[in-house]
Amino acid sequence: VKQMASLQGAGGNQAAALQALLGPLLSQAFGGQSSPTLRTILAGKPSTIVSPRTTLQETGMMMAEARKAALVVESGRLVGIFGFKDMMSRAIAKELPLDLTPVSTVMTPNPEAVSPDTTVMEALQIMHDNKFLTLPVCESNGSVIGIVDVMDCVYASGGAEGWRSIFSSAMECDDVTETASVHSYRSASVRSVKKPQKDNARPVSKLRPKKPILQNEAETVLAVTQMLASKRGDAAIITSDSGGLAGIITDTDVTRRVVAKQLSASTTIVSSVMTANPTCVTMSDSAMDALITMVENRFRHLPVTDDSGAIVGVLDIAKCLNDAISKLEKSQEKGSSAAEDAVKQMASL
Repeated sequence: VKQMASLQGAGGNQAAALQALLGPLLSQAFGGQSSPTLRTILAGKPSTIVSPRTTLQETGMMMAEARKAALVVESGRLVGIFGFKDMMSRAIAKELPLDLTPVSTVMTPNPEAVSPDTTVMEALQIMHDNKFLTLPVCESNGSVIGIVDVMDCVYASGGAEGWRSIFSSAMECDDVTETASVHSYRSASVRSVKKPQKDNARPVSKLRPKKPILQNEAETVLAVTQMLASKRGDAAIITSDSGGLAGIITDTDVTRRVVAKQLSASTTIVSSVMTANPTCVTMSDSAMDALITMVENRFRHLPVTDDSGAIVGVLDIAKCLNDAISKLEKSQEKGSSAAEDAVKQMASL
């Protein structure tokens, strides 16, 4: 509870600033709706609560069905969390026997949690500040409500057009001068809900895609997970023998398509469980169109090629969201300092 209170306090203070900045923008983008609470978006969602003694095999099957990380609960209290990346890096890559290994041996113990009365806006801020992808949600008495991830917060905050407005405002910050006010970003954002013209749309390269982790389609799932674990990655781009894009496999895919199906990672060829011929974008495509494609299709990752078709990067929606919030925060700081300077100048007259 103390952990939760401290996290809530820190997130609450910063979220107040973010709310002041993004509140009017979100209200415009999402039709005047206020930010919903985590309690609201968790209502009716399947639970992924396991005990410390639950095996990794059972845990993985539950995670695959709900598409959520597992919350490890003992005597009604949250004692750990176990996510898709943990399953891939700490269990599959290390060849642990899934049906004999209790989740308590590889979980992250004593994770921080937030109140179900936390708003989606506050949750996004906490995730941004702490670089979390998931947040356990617990009542003040410690009882476990559920878990939300960054994508839940994106979808709970409105539709694709709303996020078009948010991302557009963030990208506009690159173009606005030091002395512009925060208000001007907001008023500009109202116009930017409309699709940008192709000739002046910012390209995907402006989103700074991550360097891709490449693996051949003939490799085993074990080899791919070991490579990802060594590079702390969560998605591999699978290439054909000619070097072209053949598919993509993520940490979530490993749990859903290998663990839950009880396949052997050491004998299963990655091409049989990857997403073949995934949607991709080029470095020169519209950044806005790429982001909206990810939001609309619930893609966490999107491969990026150059104009000749060679794989050069991967977009991660969570990283894009973090970058957007950081840019908006910086623009607010610049706007505030410019206003302070103007007041000082007037005072000295």
